[in-house]
Amino acid sequence: MLFAVLLAAAMTSTGGAASHDWRSYFQVRYTQPEDAGGYVGLRRLKLYGQGPVTEGCTYFAQFLYKANNRSPTDGLFVQEANVWAAAGRGRMTFGQFKPPFGMERFTSDWKLALIDRSQPTDRLIPDGSVGDSFARDRGLQWEGAVGPSLNLAVGVFDGNGANEPFLGNGPLLVTRAAYERRRGANGRLRAELALSWRQDHDIDFRGQLPGAPAGYSSFAGHDIRQNLALACDAGPNSLRAEYLAAQYESGKEGVPSVDASGYYLQYARAVSDRWAAAARYERFDPNQSVTSSRDLSWLTLGATWYIRGDFEKVQVNYVFKSERVNEFDNDALLVQYQRFF
Repeated sequence: MLFAVLLAAAMTSTGGAASHDWRSYFQVRYTQPEDAGGYVGLRRLKLYGQGPVTEGCTYFAQFLYKANNRSPTDGLFVQEANVWAAAGRGRMTFGQFKPPFGMERFTSDWKLALIDRSQPTDRLIPDGSVGDSFARDRGLQWEGAVGPSLNLAVGVFDGNGANEPFLGNGPLLVTRAAYERRRGANGRLRAELALSWRQDHDIDFRGQLPGAPAGYSSFAGHDIRQNLALACDAGPNSLRAEYLAAQYESGKEGVPSVDASGYYLQYARAVSDRWAAAARYERFDPNQSVTSSRDLSWLTLGATWYIRGDFEKVQVNYVFKSERVNEFDNDALLVQYQRFF
């Protein structure tokens, strides 16, 4: 419904057809798990674009189609549908979009140094691994400069997650402060601190917390999250580090509260105009009070061959997966082809 309103407004705007910018790309992936047969899936087919609604107001929309990924989120979805306009030294955004939490989550999937984002990012940001939300929510946000090197974002969201029904959750309150300094064309230092709080009435957190206690399929109470992130770019070298933590404070008798946390360290280097290499170490603990096979330590090594920059490339990753107890034979080889058209 929201997207239909935005699209109708865009089609009646004063801007001509050339002022609407739409693009598309796809990613086809081969996955070979150590403990199972390999398969090919359409990881992503995306169509996204923006254009004028009225003078000073812009829409953005993004569609996603996935197939044969052995995933509960295969299918066709509206990922984003929002409008934004200048407000003071920043801009106000209304609609369906990512809450300002998690540095890696704001790196576009077509730009990632490794094929997948880390487990801490996928599971511990507010709407990560919640149904078909794809880390998005519906709400209102202001983001802008509050100093020469400091950016602030403040948002309020309904808290149920994009593409999910309204089940009485929320509000979800999120804020992020980011400090950034640039030096030359390829030098950058960025640090982020983000916090979130949400009132929970009936929300399924089992995707965020593998092996979650009974009662987390319809969790009630509130959840609080913290994120600290650092990025440093210097010439061909890129370093990323991020820590995420979440506290699930249960409001139901007999349902325990849970603390979860995770972090990753990632290094990438552009070896030439055609080749790049990357490595990431990550840890994820979905329940700090329990030691189990759900406590993960993963090492990912990857190489990228740029055929036409990010417009066409091939990535190869190998993921060494380790569990704190009862280790499995579940390492994985990933090969992904990406192309814009």
